[in-house]
Amino acid sequence: MKTNQRMDVLYDEVHAENLDDPKALPQKLLTTLNGGFVEEDQCVFLSLLKKKAPVRRPDFPDCTGYECFVNHIHVEDYLENGNLSPLELLGRGLALAYELKARLAKLHGTRHFRIIVAFDGSTCTVRFHTVRLDEEWTDKNLNA
Repeated sequence: MKTNQRMDVLYDEVHAENLDDPKALPQKLLTTLNGGFVEEDQCVFLSLLKKKAPVRRPDFPDCTGYECFVNHIHVEDYLENGNLSPLELLGRGLALAYELKARLAKLHGTRHFRIIVAFDGSTCTVRFHTVRLDEEWTDKNLNA
């Protein structure tokens, strides 16, 4: 797992308080995960997100950008009770990342995926893409 210095501190707090337990995922997130995955144009998507996405592969410069656009979840939009503390919100995002990792590994064992959790203190976004040698979504310098 790659993190920047700010996320390292938050991650330790979330983990110490067991806020990243996948068993605590809201039903709306579980429904999205339980919808499974679909493969199209050499890309892997959460099926329910792909059905709602008004975009196609030619709309993007590469497959990684396409996957990241479709496979992004704003965690706060899936909460039944939106009154979570920032740390709890991040915990739900990390729990989602753990669950995504487990499910992707079962379905696509030979492919590798990068799961990205972004947190700004009030919103938490989780997205994923297939790891490709010639494509990158995140900045190599996470502390920049």
